[in-house]
Amino acid sequence: MAIHRSAFLHSLVSRSGRDAGFVLPGSDSAPVNHFGIHTRSELVAAGIPPSTVTSRYRRILPRVYATGEPTTLALCYAVTQWQPPAVLSHRTAAWLHGWIDEPKILDATVPPDVRARAPEWIRIHRRGIDPRHITESWSLPVVSRAQTVVDCAAVMSPDEFEPLVDAQLTRTVDPEQLVALCAANPGRWGNTPTTAQLRMAAVRAASEPERLLDRALNRRRCPLAANEPIGPYVCDFVDGRGRVVVEVDGREFHSAPEVFRSDRKRQNWLVLQGWLVLRYAAYDVLADPDTVAEEIVEAVRRRRRARR
Repeated sequence: MAIHRSAFLHSLVSRSGRDAGFVLPGSDSAPVNHFGIHTRSELVAAGIPPSTVTSRYRRILPRVYATGEPTTLALCYAVTQWQPPAVLSHRTAAWLHGWIDEPKILDATVPPDVRARAPEWIRIHRRGIDPRHITESWSLPVVSRAQTVVDCAAVMSPDEFEPLVDAQLTRTVDPEQLVALCAANPGRWGNTPTTAQLRMAAVRAASEPERLLDRALNRRRCPLAANEPIGPYVCDFVDGRGRVVVEVDGREFHSAPEVFRSDRKRQNWLVLQGWLVLRYAAYDVLADPDTVAEEIVEAVRRRRRARR
């Protein structure tokens, strides 16, 4: 079952020190946390006979062994011990950054001249990586957040990638970094969908219905300002040229009397100030954002023409 990073941390610290660490025989030092993963040379250097290494420890990768049942994080560490130049990337980097649930297959990027055969639970990508786009997470080498977005664009479906890019452009990734990264690596896999998503991304939406509607409007080249203040109010979508406000009403609008009264007061104020206010139920936006967007675009363009 997939777990998110925070849940994994709880499970990791709950495991025994015997599985998570390793103490050299005769040493009084505290266990070294290698996630229960060690190379054959480390074990032999610690005084463990090669025959014992083979019989007692679980072989994860060539020359890499586990002291217990490895977690996904332990397997990530094992990959870096098997291929020291490897940098965790794509979905694995997204997981390590805390963006997505635990992946079933680990992604790692290695230099083009590395020709190792990977087991089925590892996907190897071969390319050069600018050292400026390598960082650390959990003390593991991982591509930067900007590079992770580009990598995910190359391997994810639009339905999976669009919510990710919308969220990260809002929270952790500077769009200018993505533009610069794509420009510095022309023709690289992932650049084209990343560039397209920069034009379509919904970066200020406050809910999933708003995000879907924002994208539908952007696809029609009619972007509206999201969560934009007008006087004392913040409106879901605003077109200043046509003086159009679009509101997406959630369940609380229909069920809470105080919310209904507050919205009526706000709508009256906007109308008296010369704004056209269009309201849509969140359910309708989720069910068919394209139809809602078409209606909005038509109204916006009509209002813009009338105000010339």
